[in-house]
Amino acid sequence: MGLWVRMGAAVVVVAVGCAGVFGATTTARATPTGGAVCKSFSASGLKLQWSVIGNVTCTQAKPWLVKILADHGAPDAKAVIKNGPKGFHCSATNDSKGRPSAGACYTGTPAFPKNGFQWLG
Repeated sequence: MGLWVRMGAAVVVVAVGCAGVFGATTTARATPTGGAVCKSFSASGLKLQWSVIGNVTCTQAKPWLVKILADHGAPDAKAVIKNGPKGFHCSATNDSKGRPSAGACYTGTPAFPKNGFQWLG
């Protein structure tokens, strides 16, 4: 009987663990109202793949992205973005040449961005 009790307890622990893992994946999240994958382009020697979310369009975001890419910083370091859109949080990582080759600008939080754009070059 002791063996069955221990096995039963193990089954309960596994079931609770699975419910926690799978339950976490079904948590409802606020989704942005729109989004698009934008047409690739080259700037500052980078071929960019980029997209927008929320109410930001590719046409609105491209001038900001070009401005951000024009600034160079320390190689292989966190980029300091000074010229992003007002009201947006921007972060990026510089490549080996000091170009902000991967990053994002968004409103809201990283977990729940509302509007913004992101790039990878």
